[in-house]
Amino acid sequence: MPNIIIITTHDTGRHFGCYGVETVHTPAIDAIAEDGFKFTRYFTTSPVCSPSRGAMLTGRYPQSNGLIGLTHSPWNWRFNEGERHLSHILRDAGYHTALFGLQHEASNLDDLGFDVAYAQRGETGGRATAPMVARALADFLGTDAAGKAPFYAQVGFFETHRPHAFGDVEPDDSKGVCVPPYLVDDETARRELALQQGAIRRVDDAVRIITDALAESGLEDDTVLVFTVDHGIEFPRAKFFCYDPGIGIALLMRWPGGGVCGGITCDHLLSNVDFLPTLMALIGQPVPGNVEGIGFAQVFANPDAPPVRDAVFSIFYGSDSRSIRTDRYKFIRNFSPRRMIDAPINMTIFSGAIIYDFLGRRMIDTPINATNPPKPHLKQPVAQLYDLENDPNEFDDVARNPEYREIYNTLSQRLWQWMEDVNDPTLKSPIPTPYYWEAMADYRL
Repeated sequence: MPNIIIITTHDTGRHFGCYGVETVHTPAIDAIAEDGFKFTRYFTTSPVCSPSRGAMLTGRYPQSNGLIGLTHSPWNWRFNEGERHLSHILRDAGYHTALFGLQHEASNLDDLGFDVAYAQRGETGGRATAPMVARALADFLGTDAAGKAPFYAQVGFFETHRPHAFGDVEPDDSKGVCVPPYLVDDETARRELALQQGAIRRVDDAVRIITDALAESGLEDDTVLVFTVDHGIEFPRAKFFCYDPGIGIALLMRWPGGGVCGGITCDHLLSNVDFLPTLMALIGQPVPGNVEGIGFAQVFANPDAPPVRDAVFSIFYGSDSRSIRTDRYKFIRNFSPRRMIDAPINMTIFSGAIIYDFLGRRMIDTPINATNPPKPHLKQPVAQLYDLENDPNEFDDVARNPEYREIYNTLSQRLWQWMEDVNDPTLKSPIPTPYYWEAMADYRL
């Protein structure tokens, strides 16, 4: 069985050179794409951390595995009793399982199936930076890995989560700054994005440490190397939203000894719930019977293999939203009220217009001084439909356009069917949170 290394960053979407962002400095990450497989239409099941990671590492949707929201306080979501994380599955298959850096699938690390954990804290306390985490894995590869084979190393970087200056990151505008089309291109956006690009450069430095150590260890041919992201960047209309900038993520895979190589690009529509069954098939292990993802390992042997799915689904509990995305259309159903902006947004009004309303915190504490800023609607519509071919930025909601009525009805029904398939609790009532059950505990005595 091959060794496995999975590297996951926070909040980076597809903001890498190999995905066409020319202003970021990511040669080490790009090299994995050049040598391995790059997936260009890979989407997360949720535009927020824990549910995305939980789906990827169980092969089950958030509604099924129970991890619908964030694991840490005050949200305290957790897997349902009996759910099996990839670390449990691989440990039972004979792997030595090790965590390097952070995970965001459980508030208590003991709930996951790791034999050992490294780089849980920085040198002076607090979180370890990405290079610290990478050096811990490099040390493992240089000393213990051969005796622990096969091993599963799950690597989690805090970067590029806010604050982007974490670990004394410096802004990086050495190649310019890429301002996404859903943001107003102004001084505030460029300042924030330059700092985020600095954090991305820090991640790439850490990836270089790992790939160099893997090559020096002599284990490169026998190791499945995976680089991925949990969800989109922490900017308006990305993280916390079911728009493409929130759910579109990177996936790069390389395993020279197993034929996962050659600089192949795969454009199939895929979900990160599909990752676990794909990995298990790739390494020759049985796929657990309750897995809901659809494996796509056949593309490694035949890049021209037919697609395994024609739609991906996502959930965001903060606004109780569900979405279905096909090749051409995006349909979103919202079950809770939320303010909405349907035009490029100026960063200076971000905190007041969007995030402050449902997360209870300010993302960017700057004055509201934009010139003619877009006006937030008092209420987002309960249903949104976007024609991605004609409107890739998802600004023109055609849900009430009679020309799209058939598409609306078809996607609405498919979304409902998916919610039934995963026993979505919103079908019965608004989702009670762990906080709700804690508040009700005294009344149930």
